[in-house]
Amino acid sequence: MESILIQDEFKNQVFAYSIKTYSSGESAMTYDLATNQPVSVPLMLVDTRREIASVKRGVAGLRTRIEGSIAVDLPSDFHHHELMDVDLSDQKAVIEFSDQYGLAWLPQAVDLSVELPSVQTARRDWAQAPYYRAGNDPRIEVGEIQLALRLLRAAMRSWIAYSDNLVLSDAWSTENFSPPIGDDQAMRWLLAVINPGLVSSHPAVVLVDAGATGQNRMVGLGATHVVPFYDAICARIYNDIVTGAPYAYCENEPCNRRFLTKRTTNDRSKVRTTGLHYCSDRCKRNQDSRQYRRRQKSREEN
Repeated sequence: MESILIQDEFKNQVFAYSIKTYSSGESAMTYDLATNQPVSVPLMLVDTRREIASVKRGVAGLRTRIEGSIAVDLPSDFHHHELMDVDLSDQKAVIEFSDQYGLAWLPQAVDLSVELPSVQTARRDWAQAPYYRAGNDPRIEVGEIQLALRLLRAAMRSWIAYSDNLVLSDAWSTENFSPPIGDDQAMRWLLAVINPGLVSSHPAVVLVDAGATGQNRMVGLGATHVVPFYDAICARIYNDIVTGAPYAYCENEPCNRRFLTKRTTNDRSKVRTTGLHYCSDRCKRNQDSRQYRRRQKSREEN
């Protein structure tokens, strides 16, 4: 494993950001993950204009949201917490998740992918076409939402396994995908999931009022005000890759998740992982209580 390396080739304006060298006995090649710019992308608001009004035979009917905000600001580590915690086998939980955080649907490039696992086979069972084709009366298969979330979680697990220098196949089988044929294929799947969701993260020229109106680059003419949920998750995974920040394991026994920042009592991430043992205040309290009960039991037995 090599240390992080940044190479700037100013003559050609090429910026290569090499993360960690990964190799496996099952892989025929050694890979460096690279990005075309060594900087994080901005985390935009997520579009929540559509909410699920009804579900019939696995197809969700959508309507324009009549109450609440039409955009949501997800925590920067949402992909480590809420995304990984939702029960994707529970249709009701998936619908509540979608209405709260935004609708997850497959970008066209992902839907048309012939390499990604389960995409083409899943579509054969859908009565409704993929959401990006929706017309004036949009509907979406609940199965498409579940598949989009599974792909995003598998990509997240793949990056974590890559960071830990582990075999990548478990990242996909954990989300009920057929395992990739070696880590070479797993790396291609990782890129095929993330890159289509990064299109909305491109830079733009923005027109803002020159007067003292309080406008900024996020709200000026030409700015992308909101992005789809899928894109928001891909941007967060991308930022993890770019920063190369080390993960920590939560020492709360039932949790054991990887995390970058600790969740405070208001569910926002403000504390880096350096020297931390728990991903949230809640996990620390739960583990403290568990250890206290063990000590009490041990005293009683003695």
